[in-house]
Amino acid sequence: MSLISAFTRTLLITLTLSASAFAYSEEEGQDMFQRGLYEEAILHWKKAVKAGDAGAAYRLSVEYSNANVVERDLRLAFDYLEVAAAGDDPRGLQDLGSLYDEGIFGFKQDREKAAQLYLRAAAMGNSAAMFNAASILEIGEAGVAQDRVEAYKYYVLSRDAGFYPLAVEALMDISSQMTPEEIAEAEMRAEQFLKASK
Repeated sequence: MSLISAFTRTLLITLTLSASAFAYSEEEGQDMFQRGLYEEAILHWKKAVKAGDAGAAYRLSVEYSNANVVERDLRLAFDYLEVAAAGDDPRGLQDLGSLYDEGIFGFKQDREKAAQLYLRAAAMGNSAAMFNAASILEIGEAGVAQDRVEAYKYYVLSRDAGFYPLAVEALMDISSQMTPEEIAEAEMRAEQFLKASK
């Protein structure tokens, strides 16, 4: 009897530890989503958000905004977007920045807040945020001091990350206002950024 009880206790402890070790995550939900398990993915992401996964909050924001697999609920989408941004998800920071930048969907326009969100996301490597941050740094607006070297750096990084036509045009424009030394410094900063992010 005591041998069975000891075995049962060990089994229960093992099962409890296994269950608590299971981590809900954006990636697990994405795997479900890609396999067509949409409802399961949504539920998984909701549990991941409760566990503190900012990426899962971003995915829910996208799904409730796009309404491909759930009914559109923009309020819920924006709530999840704010959770994603608060958790430093770079996509969430970029998208929330855009809402404040444009002052749309009930968000009061706040260019300074948008600029800070873009800069945080850019520092994390978000390509859209890098382009937006570069645009702000080039001019020096929205409470951000002008810094053409840093702007050039972010234009280079955004170009290499997929903003090719827009960033190339911006680089041509800004380089006409910079010295060769400033351009060399900006390119060195871009290389350092890439090395640090690996």
